[in-house]
Amino acid sequence: MARQSGFEIDTASLRRARDEGVRRVLTAGADAIRSTTRNLEQDLEALVRGAVRGKLWRALKSDVFPDRGPARNPAGTVYINGGGRTKGAFAFFTQPGRIVGKDGFYLAIPLPAAGSRGGSRNLTPGEWERRTGIRLRFVYRPGRASLLVADEGTLNGRTGTFRPITRKRTQADERRGFTRGATTTPIFVLMPSVQFANRVALQPTINAAAGRLAAEVSKRLQSGG
Repeated sequence: MARQSGFEIDTASLRRARDEGVRRVLTAGADAIRSTTRNLEQDLEALVRGAVRGKLWRALKSDVFPDRGPARNPAGTVYINGGGRTKGAFAFFTQPGRIVGKDGFYLAIPLPAAGSRGGSRNLTPGEWERRTGIRLRFVYRPGRASLLVADEGTLNGRTGTFRPITRKRTQADERRGFTRGATTTPIFVLMPSVQFANRVALQPTINAAAGRLAAEVSKRLQSGG
């Protein structure tokens, strides 16, 4: 008499194994996104810091979603944390191009003697004249950049900014037996256009990070975490 054989499928165990496998993949992907995003931010910071003086590199920030745990659609973003001037500075140092004056006029670039720009706005000749009450004089220099200068003034010894010689200041000088010499001071340099510095190539670093992402996922799957 033939014997019959059979087996049972433990569907609950299969579902648990399937769910655990999916969770491992989603966790590995999310962890890889978090790690790659943070490393990309650090790589770009180092790149900008090495090519651009100052603290522009500190404007780079990153966000990831989610902060922790697995996710079906994890995402990471490296961005510029700042206003128009900061973003404009990044464009100036990372992109090719030229800055031209509005309506074909010169670009008026403030010199140190112009003083503080104040807030986040660029200081313009009109604003400087309104602030100081002094008219700027145009100086044409053949073969060189033209200037806007201020007459009958002097430089602040501490800040290097222009100061008008007022009657009150002259009277105070006379009481001390001091004669202050008036000078003509360049306040703005006038340029027809300015070439972008274009010192930093960000895209190769971004492409390299994208290329490492798949390897990061695979490494986490093989390590079991």
